[in-house]
Amino acid sequence: MVVGFPTHGLVGSVAVSYLVHTLDMTAIGYMASDDFPPTVVMEEGVVNAPVRFYASKTVCGVDQSCEQLVVAISDIQPPAEILTHMGRAILDWAEQKGVALIVAVEGQPMEEEFKGDARVVAMANRAAAPLLGKYHFDPANGVVTGFAGGLLLSAIGRQIPVLCVVAQAHKDYPDARAAAKVIESINPLVPMLVLDTKPLREKAREIEGEVRKTLQQQQQSISAMHDQQTTGPGEMYR
Repeated sequence: MVVGFPTHGLVGSVAVSYLVHTLDMTAIGYMASDDFPPTVVMEEGVVNAPVRFYASKTVCGVDQSCEQLVVAISDIQPPAEILTHMGRAILDWAEQKGVALIVAVEGQPMEEEFKGDARVVAMANRAAAPLLGKYHFDPANGVVTGFAGGLLLSAIGRQIPVLCVVAQAHKDYPDARAAAKVIESINPLVPMLVLDTKPLREKAREIEGEVRKTLQQQQQSISAMHDQQTTGPGEMYR
């Protein structure tokens, strides 16, 4: 399972959106909370919840072993005070569904432009720690906050392996290059689900524009509601 929430450079959102589009994943559920901002996502006129779950087709090998990729994606930035509760809820759901590994995608803000691929590091709970060496991830040092921090905090002591992949990303705008590097880094974790990385970078730039537009609309809608001085119905949509 790969989890992508809005973060620095929108790395998680862009990376998971790419997986959903490329693998033609099917919506299987959503998360709701009274603490979420009053936001829905519209796609061809149909509304969707801002925090959604998708699943790929099941792929089975000649040895009859099967794999399936599940993702969680958010088009909102939930309040900080509920992030740990959300992480715990996702872990509970994943354990109930028999998920074998959770990978959270995070961005590390960079003050200056850099050339070449983003540097990717990783951290894990004890159950996933062996994967750092097995897949040659550079181990991270420091502190992780936000949703990924809440997820990892809730994963301490659990048997389900939880890995957090952190990519350098621009702090002020969506970073498709960093998202592409993340996908390439986690590709070996799902060898039976072949991800074509050749068109990845071009496609990621298209998706980053869609993600940026969605977040801008959300921020404008929330700002408009805060600025509204009279009572009555708010904006229906933007």
